[in-house]
Amino acid sequence: MPWCHRGSDWKFRLKTRFGTAGIIISLLLSIVIAGQTFLHPRAPFAVYESDTTIGLIYLLIFLVAGILFLLKTGRVLSLLALGLAAALLLVAMRTWGGSLLLLFWIVWLSWGLGKQLFKRIIPLGALLAREADVLSLALGWGALMVLTFLLGVIGLYQRSVFYALLVVLSSWGAFSYFKDTTTPRKLLKISSCFRAFVVGIDFADALTLFLFVLLAAGSFFWALAPAVRYDALGYHLAAPMRYLDAGRMLELPESFQTYSAHYGEMLYTLALGLGEQPLPTLLNFSAGLLLAAQTYFIGRRLGNHRTGLIAALILYSLPIIGIESATAYTDIFVAVFVTAALQAFLLWRDQPNNRWLLLKGIFSGLALGTKLNAFFLLLPFWVWAFITKTQNSQRKTKIQTLCSSCLRVLLLGLPALLLWLPWLLRDFIWTGNPIFPNYNQIFHSPDWFVAPFFRIQPTGGIAWRMLAFPWAGITDSYRYYHEAPGAVLGALPLLGLPWLYGWRGENRKLPRGLLLVFAASLVMIFAFGGSIRYLMPLFPLLSALAALNIQQVFLHLSKTSHTQKKRIIRVDLRSSVVVFFALGLLYIFSTRLAFTARWWEIPERYPVGIWLGTEMQEEFIERILPVYGAFEYLDQLGQFKVFSVGNELRLYTDSAIYGPLFSKEAYELLQNSETPAALAESLARNGYDYVLFYPPEAEFRPDVYASPALSEEFFNLFTTQVYAQRDVYLYALNP
Repeated sequence: MPWCHRGSDWKFRLKTRFGTAGIIISLLLSIVIAGQTFLHPRAPFAVYESDTTIGLIYLLIFLVAGILFLLKTGRVLSLLALGLAAALLLVAMRTWGGSLLLLFWIVWLSWGLGKQLFKRIIPLGALLAREADVLSLALGWGALMVLTFLLGVIGLYQRSVFYALLVVLSSWGAFSYFKDTTTPRKLLKISSCFRAFVVGIDFADALTLFLFVLLAAGSFFWALAPAVRYDALGYHLAAPMRYLDAGRMLELPESFQTYSAHYGEMLYTLALGLGEQPLPTLLNFSAGLLLAAQTYFIGRRLGNHRTGLIAALILYSLPIIGIESATAYTDIFVAVFVTAALQAFLLWRDQPNNRWLLLKGIFSGLALGTKLNAFFLLLPFWVWAFITKTQNSQRKTKIQTLCSSCLRVLLLGLPALLLWLPWLLRDFIWTGNPIFPNYNQIFHSPDWFVAPFFRIQPTGGIAWRMLAFPWAGITDSYRYYHEAPGAVLGALPLLGLPWLYGWRGENRKLPRGLLLVFAASLVMIFAFGGSIRYLMPLFPLLSALAALNIQQVFLHLSKTSHTQKKRIIRVDLRSSVVVFFALGLLYIFSTRLAFTARWWEIPERYPVGIWLGTEMQEEFIERILPVYGAFEYLDQLGQFKVFSVGNELRLYTDSAIYGPLFSKEAYELLQNSETPAALAESLARNGYDYVLFYPPEAEFRPDVYASPALSEEFFNLFTTQVYAQRDVYLYALNP
């Protein structure tokens, strides 16, 4: 039974028209905001001449897609999509062939490892084969993260050990494939399915494939470029590089961010231990594709195949998903694990087997071990699992119900706690706070700021932030995500509201319940000053709910209508379908404009020079990062302890960078020194060798970097300038 069907009552007709109007307004609003962001981005984001060229290229491609839609040539669309994907891979192999081969090896290995673990938790026959593959890959990534953590604890971070680990796990997987007598038949089936896919593909599937390749191309460009974003340079990749240099996991007190390097950074450590950049960001790119596949299966479970396709397309068109898929930020891994936990929960509702709860607990533990904000996103789903009544619940006594609830708590909580526990213990041993630096008013870690200026504690205005989010998330997403000029959520916050879904049908309570769970998670994460990036694990769910709305629009445009004689006749509304389809293409086109406007403030929005071989990766990094030249100067001389004012990046240097923004030691040295002489004495006493000064950032954050001790007198009397380029100044401290 569909989620809602046409009826003769005037209330239902009114709701249908109101809901359809709400969906169309949401799409149009997003299109207008994205266009404004592209043409007039918020300061300090700039507009470049190359933006117009990129916009025209995208427009041409979408016009081609529209023409092929009118001609209903799905085969041409599929061939274009496959040809574009093959061309991108072939060009990329010329420069990044080693990293791409390692990526394929890690993905294949993770899938095989996850599948073997999956079989031991729950029979694979209980769900769709492809859905099992998606969950297996997420589980395999989690297993690799845990194994890499164990290697770091025992001090075996060596390239030979990493390759040996992959060879052993690959041999185990290969043995299981050869042992499986159905493997040859599966390979033949895959080959025949691929031929049938190219020749007789459904037009909707072909269009989805074409748009997916187009959306993925932009992220793929940036995934192959060297890391240039703030947190990746500050700790996501910097901490793994320090671990590899030391051959083990070790405490890095130069920044409190490094204590947040958990499971996600373990996968980066493995990647950098096997190869080099861009392998970590390629893993993020793969995680983005995996997240889209997970969204498809959630949409399919809530609706049907078409609903799943729409849901995956909505999610992957979001600029924030494209951005995070192309950079070494761990939020994408949190989203993968939380979404996998949601999949396990939905499977448990359909098939009341408590092993699904065990799997949900495993994915919950991996999410918690990646980032703490997963707790606030998962808590409503845990509560829902505890209060949900299964088919046998009605026949149970009170004692049996109590035992069943205790079993659920055990199956969910024990694996989650065991997988989270290693990081709680590590951070407690290092800092005295198991979730450092969060809730330090409870744990009182001496490593945290006495008078913290960096807000991690609960913030006010929860109700207002929550109520304003559906509207402001579209019109003013900068309020929630200062790293972009705006329009990074498309129409999702409004599009996921219950415009049409959940009115009628046997399962109407499920999408309503999912929406309530989303709202509860939203409230809790906003209670702690969360940004849009922290909400990423909820976007697959919201995309599936939005897809239910879109699916209902197409149903109402193409289904049947009642005549006065109560005889059902088919109403041809092809023109309306074409108009709505054109609106959808225009919407996805607008999200590409917002995606382009977000990227780094350089005249070439895409790293085309690296792809064409006209620019080396080192030249690209130096052109974007002013501090890179100073790092090269330091590395030529050795490893040093650097007091950094206005710079918190530390990836591209072997020296230890202590900045007042993220280092308690550096902050207190700067703020407690009242005179230049006192500052010079404190720096010498704490073993600093150089002072790195970047005035633009120091002027931007005067509450952090301003100090009467950091004056011209300090630099003239107590330092010697050794480097000065692009507003970056490096001073050697005088003996």
